[in-house]
Amino acid sequence: MERARHDERRGARAPLGAVVDLPEGAITSLHERRSGSARYIVSIDGRPAAVISAHIIGELGLRVGMPVDSAVAHRLALAAADLQVFDKAIALLAVRARSARDLHTRLKRAGATDAPISRAIEQLRGLGLVDDEAYAQSLARSRVESGGVSRRRIGQELQQRGVTRDVAEVAIADALGDLTLDELGAATAVAERRMRSLRTLDAATQRRRLYAFLARRGYESHIIATVVRRLVDASLPSDANER
Repeated sequence: MERARHDERRGARAPLGAVVDLPEGAITSLHERRSGSARYIVSIDGRPAAVISAHIIGELGLRVGMPVDSAVAHRLALAAADLQVFDKAIALLAVRARSARDLHTRLKRAGATDAPISRAIEQLRGLGLVDDEAYAQSLARSRVESGGVSRRRIGQELQQRGVTRDVAEVAIADALGDLTLDELGAATAVAERRMRSLRTLDAATQRRRLYAFLARRGYESHIIATVVRRLVDASLPSDANER
């Protein structure tokens, strides 16, 4: 009940990218929303009606005093809705680079529908701001350089972030062509750090936990077995190994 009152006081907010009905009339002002923002507020009959880009102003030939009929009002509404989705996408990309599928999912979660999302992503592709191949290659190279992770884990992460399997495999191959991924060495390095917290445990528990730890990081079973044997068995007294 309290939530309902709060929402009522705030007023109903249209979903991201929703096309709202705009009034007919005449344009009484066109001014920047913020200085240098390239976003303009269109006022019709003295009331703010839509936020649009400078491109739309030129495309529609908007000017103060221009009459707005139903066709122009609808075109302004569509442009304002698309711009909302586009600007939300830019805000998401400002946080970090994203694949097209990941961006689509985030925008959908924010309330936008498929059509304006697709238009925004195509526009961003044209600007070079969404590029799955470049994104995958950058992430794969970063993970290879940082070490402590397997090839399979890199592929899983790329696919979780919306990169297709084919694109992910090419990106990983390219990264490995320039850099050497020593999976055994990387697995040993992270396992050695993990072993510091397992020293007080018995050997069987150490083996089980170290195996699970490396498996979660995507290493193949033969690499895990080699690392566990080296680190756990090597730490046992010689008579324990003989038994």
